[in-house]
Formats: sequence, C-alpha cells, structure tokens
Amino acid sequence: MEILSREIPKIQSVVEPDLTSYSKACHANAWKKLKKNEIKHEIDLTSRNLAQILTITEKENLEHFCLFGFYIDYGLRRAEAIGGDQKGNHLPGIMIEDIKWNDGYVWITGKGYAPTSDKPWRKAWESIPISPVLLSRLKEFVGPRRSGKVFQISHQTPNNLMHKYARMIGIEDWACAHPHRIRHWFHGIMAKRLGVPISGQPLNQFEFYDIERHDRTPLGVIARYVPATALDRRRAIVQTVLAEEGIPLL
Repeated sequence: MEILSREIPKIQSVVEPDLTSYSKACHANAWKKLKKNEIKHEIDLTSRNLAQILTITEKENLEHFCLFGFYIDYGLRRAEAIGGDQKGNHLPGIMIEDIKWNDGYVWITGKGYAPTSDKPWRKAWESIPISPVLLSRLKEFVGPRRSGKVFQISHQTPNNLMHKYARMIGIEDWACAHPHRIRHWFHGIMAKRLGVPISGQPLNQFEFYDIERHDRTPLGVIARYVPATALDRRRAIVQTVLAEEGIPLL
C-alpha cells in the first residue's frame, strides 16, 4: 500500500511547539520549513515504523516502551495514557490501581466518557486489553508502586519522544510525527479488516467502533440494541491484527 503525505489547508499562524533541547539540536530547520510554507503536513506511520520504535525503546527505556506500547496496542489518544487535557476533557491518565495484572486489562477514562444511559455500548470503552509483552514490561516499569499515574510526564513529552524516535528510524519528516498519528494507523489497520474473519467470525462495524471508541451516532438507533463487545472478543481481534502487522507486543 502506498503511504501518502496529507496536507491540511493553510492556517493563519503556525505555533512552534515546546521542543526539547534534543529536538532543537537535531533539526531546527524542520519547523522553519513548516513556518515558511504555512502548511502543516501530516504523515502516515507504518507498522514497520512502529515495530522499529518498540524494538528500540524496549532495549533503551522501559517508560518509553510502555508509553508507545499503549498507543500502539489499542490506539489510545495522547492524554488517555498520560492524563491532562484532551480536546476539552480533563483525563486522569492510566492509573496503576486500575491495572488488572492477572486478567491482563486496565480500566481507563477516555475522551467523552460522561455517563449516557442511551448509549450502553460505551461499557466496552471502559476497559482495554493489554498485550502480553506490554503487560510484562509494564510490571517492570511500575515496580513497587501500587497507585498513582503510570506515566508522570508532561503533555508535550509524547510529542518530543515521537520526534526523537521517528528521526532515529529514518523518517525524513520526523517533525511532522506525533502520537495521534499512531491512532490513525491503528484505525487504518482495523478498518481494512472489516468483514474479514478474525477468531472464527467476521469483524463487524459494531466491534470496530467498540475498539476504536468512536461514537456510533452514524449507525442510528440500531446501535442501542447491540450489546457491547466483550473484552475477550476485543482482545482476540486486536492481538490477531497486531500479530499480522508484525507488532512485537505478543
């Protein structure tokens, strides 16, 4: 599949993010180029890109491995993992006490999780399965801690780390990479398998939305009569797809 670069229409001003000294020293020209053109480019990350980042971080920094592991393992939004603001929603981030170590999943608070009695499928949005390798490394990283946020980092840190590792693996437009592009990748690898048999039955649109955690409004009133997708089914779908994509989390 050809990977394309997208362009977002011209905006009035481009705000330079708070880059780390590492990013500044590596390539200050990247942001100058974006300013000059007044166009924000979005790049598509590939499964190979993300497998490379996991391989590097697993050897070099467990915190970074676990952070990218969550983004890749279930397509989390940036603040869903680390806490903070996510488009007007103040999120707590992944909490150690919410991790179910024996059963391999974690309760999360995501974007738009206010209780809504007419949307029962959102029960499937509250728990996410954790792949075996990520769970094992997460135990090492958390260590003796029993409560509190897993990741105690700033809101900008995931962006800076994305720049760092994208550059390390040879992505030329590394300054255009950011964590939400991982969610776009995750959405893409799941979407192309709609209707494809996974663990004995085709992936349907309701299972897809439960995994992606997007509102089902376009599906109309039918959605309210469809039970939430069970955790074990979501686990089977995600881990099957990640294995087919060569993601080293299993």
